[in-house]
Formats: sequence, C-alpha cells, structure tokens
Amino acid sequence: MKIILGLLVLSFLISPIAFAQQDTKFGQNAIQQVSIEISDNGDAHVTHQVKGDIENTQHIPYITSNFSNLGVTDSKGSPIQYAEAGGKTPGIVIFPTKTDTLIKYDIPSAVKLKDGLWTWDYYYLADSAFYLPENVKLFYANNNLVQLKEEKGFDCHGCQIKLEYELKPTFVTQKIKWEDKSFDIQTLTLIDMQKIKLDQGNKSLSFDVTQPNKHITLIIPKELLGNPYDVYLNGNLIKKQEHIDVKDNVWLHIIPNQKGTIRIQGVTVVPEFPLASVLVLSASMITVLYLTRLSHR
Repeated sequence: MKIILGLLVLSFLISPIAFAQQDTKFGQNAIQQVSIEISDNGDAHVTHQVKGDIENTQHIPYITSNFSNLGVTDSKGSPIQYAEAGGKTPGIVIFPTKTDTLIKYDIPSAVKLKDGLWTWDYYYLADSAFYLPENVKLFYANNNLVQLKEEKGFDCHGCQIKLEYELKPTFVTQKIKWEDKSFDIQTLTLIDMQKIKLDQGNKSLSFDVTQPNKHITLIIPKELLGNPYDVYLNGNLIKKQEHIDVKDNVWLHIIPNQKGTIRIQGVTVVPEFPLASVLVLSASMITVLYLTRLSHR
C-alpha cells in the first residue's frame, strides 16, 4: 500500500516526540542488491532486493525517474506499505520491517544504440548484477574487454560503469603467411580493418588505424607472435589489455586515440625455419660431425 510521503513528513512536523520515542530514523541508506535484466531492445527490468531493518526507515533511490510498472512487495510477493520520496533523490521509503523487500520496475531504452554499440552510462551506489541479452558473451566495461564465457551475468560493485556491447559481433579473419606456415589473426572492431603486416626480423605486427577512439580486438596465435606485448601508436606506447585463451591465442584489446600506425611488439616470433627443418638440419650436422671424426681415425 502506497502512502503519500507528504503526509508522513507532515506527521513528523506535528508530532516529533512520537517519532523520537519510537527511535525511528527517517531515510536511512538501505542495504540492498540490485539486479538488472537487459532485453535485446535495450529495455531493463530492475529489482532492488532490500534487507529488512526492524529499527530504521530506509530510503531506496530509483536508478532513474523514467520508469514504469512499479511494484513493491515483501520477499514472498505480498504488497507492503511504503512511501515515495521526491526531491533531488526520488525513490521508495520503506518503514521498519524484519522481512526483505523487493522493489521492481522497468526502464525503457535504458541501453541505447550508439555508433554501432549498445551503450549505458550507469551510476548507482549499490552492488548491481547485470544480465545481458542471451547471445552477448563479449562486452566492454569502462573500456575494458570482458568475456562472459559460461556466466550468465556479471557483478558491479559500487557501481559506476560505462557498459558497451554488440548483439551480434562480427569477427574478421586475416591470414599471415611466413615461409611454409599460415596463421589466422581474428579481428573484432567496427572500423574498416587495414591489412596486418608481419615484420619477422623485428618481432612485430603492424597495421594502420583510420578512425580514432574505437575498440579494436585482435586474437593472435602465440606461435606467430609471443606475448607480453608492447603496443605503439605512431611510435608512442599506448595502453593495452591482453590475456591468453585455452587455445593459446592472445586476445589483445586497444583503443587508439588518433589515426596512424599501430605496431605490436612481441617477445618471440615465428622462426625463420620450421621446427622440423631445424631438427633435420641438426641431425645432419651431428651425422657429418660423426663421420668426420671417423675419417680421422
């Protein structure tokens, strides 16, 4: 049952002694966990699970004032008494109770399509669990690439996050050839990816960037170029993120802030001679050495 907050405040002004005797603190910050389920079209279904407090009145701010389908119940789904607060921090006011409270509502178009990425600049000072659309397994959190793998969602503690993702990311494969070997480098980006070049002598890969401030992810076989990497843009070292997957490929993520040439400096590189050739050559040298020794006896 909803109670108009204005009446509650009026009661406080008229009879402050009664409130003091009950030792009730109006508007205490709530202990809560927020759960957010995001649909394909960017709508968000929000649930605040608020821990019961038998001593204090609790104030739970809305994530945004633009919402619909508000519902406030106890943990079993039964309606409870509550008030709505306005002002600078609109939200729900819950009176002292020993049971947990569920506050649910929908935010239309919480995540908006911007330059090819679904984006949400989210800020809410409570732990928040995000559940992305079913097919989303890669996303960017504050410009860092994150893989969900088998997880259905992720937790954000705090929480201030710039969330970005594609519903159907497209990986493009480039082939790098060296001697008799061929390597596949996969790229994930919204820009037109230029040809990647191998400089075997300098243990590096390079390509040109035509659009700044865009996510670029490369999946590089370690056999081609071993990590850790240093990444340079026009000769200047830039920030990068890398990790190795189960197939021994390096996932490298960068966001160049200007046009120019990217150079990825590795610590090892594909050998000039294939391993089999090296082994055969070594065996031949041993045989020649052995025969030479025999000839001198």
